Amino acid sequence: MNEENEKREPGGELVAGKFKSVDALVSAYEELEAEFTRRSQRLKALEEAAATPPPERGAPDGEALYRAASENEEVRARILGDYVASCRGVSLLGGAGTGVTAPAARPKNIREAGALALGYLKKNQS
Repeated sequence: MNEENEKREPGGELVAGKFKSVDALVSAYEELEAEFTRRSQRLKALEEAAATPPPERGAPDGEALYRAASENEEVRARILGDYVASCRGVSLLGGAGTGVTAPAARPKNIREAGALALGYLKKNQS
């Protein structure tokens, strides 16, 4: 090393009790300043990342789930299939897409048959 970089303080003492020369102290300070700048930038990036919500990690909100499901035909079909399967015992459609009708009312005797006929006739006259 040249003499300028290795200048010692008058009397051969160490600068600040640790450095051989003022140049060594300045060099160490510049390295420390550069490291501080890097750490400050990293801290700022981490703070900004913590302030924004993560992109659909953890428990996604309902809107994100809805968008994801509506964009995928297989997922929609599976959800609908699971829903229809959970509705067992409830007739949704009868036959080939026609509505479910009430079972036919069959009279047990002549009096019930007369009442049904009378009701049918009154209903159709209106």
